[in-house]
Amino acid sequence: MIILSTKRRRILISRLIFDVINRVEAKLARLHCESRSINGLEVFYHSNTKHFSNEKPVLVLLHGFSADKHVWNRFAKRFSSQYHLVIPDLKGHGQTAYSSSDDYSVPSQCRMLLALLAQLNIKRFSIVGNSMGGMMVAKLFDEMPKRIEKAVLIDPAGAKSPFAQNMIDSQQNPFDHEVEEDFFKFYDLIMTKPPFVPRFILRALAWEYISKREQYTHMFYQFFNLRDFYSRDYRFDYPESMLIWGLNDKLLPVDDFTHWKMMLNSNTLIYEDLGHMPMMEDVRRVSKDILRFLNKH
Repeated sequence: MIILSTKRRRILISRLIFDVINRVEAKLARLHCESRSINGLEVFYHSNTKHFSNEKPVLVLLHGFSADKHVWNRFAKRFSSQYHLVIPDLKGHGQTAYSSSDDYSVPSQCRMLLALLAQLNIKRFSIVGNSMGGMMVAKLFDEMPKRIEKAVLIDPAGAKSPFAQNMIDSQQNPFDHEVEEDFFKFYDLIMTKPPFVPRFILRALAWEYISKREQYTHMFYQFFNLRDFYSRDYRFDYPESMLIWGLNDKLLPVDDFTHWKMMLNSNTLIYEDLGHMPMMEDVRRVSKDILRFLNKH
């Protein structure tokens, strides 16, 4: 018989409450959870349809490092009527399992995503990605622009900048949390205007980060690798893209924004009052701006 401590019980109950809230928000967005086996890995994703057809265009939404498909719940609600949505849990995130022997580099995550889209018989799509997901968007439209109708990068990682070089040289990892205080400092970095989340739930999320410390360390150093990043003199020849940046981003510096702006021949949108995850911080404004861009002919 396993007897849980009072603290452990509180954490488990808090996490359960958070999971229920996420499922309710997903349901309100008309999303349901599906999964497909990709090379032996069960990949979970949200969608608002079981059968993809030509009736609606497809929109893929990619979360950032250590996040999951639920970060898009409120955003997706504003797109469900116009698009078939695909919102995956990337490898090692959310319900998609982690393995110490797997590859968590961005090219590997992109291969997994393309295999999922192939199983769903999706050939052309628009795509929106935040942070690591934004870097995945860049990789995809760099390698296969004919398959992508429009692309949106929100505070993307992947700039081969002095900041990234310093992070690697000094072995800094913002996702490495030993104690609750580490998590709360990190939480202040990722959003300037975070949606309301009760403190007891944030403490449960902090415990989850701490418990996954070894996993996130392994995954981070495979993802945050300069060999896959883009230098300032690189040029993407893909005009149907939009670069979005929260000027109060405390996780990635403004210099990384200017780096991406030089590389991309794209529309640019700055939110002076938002941070690293604008699509969560001001869902209404950001979704409206992205929807306008996607629907523009």
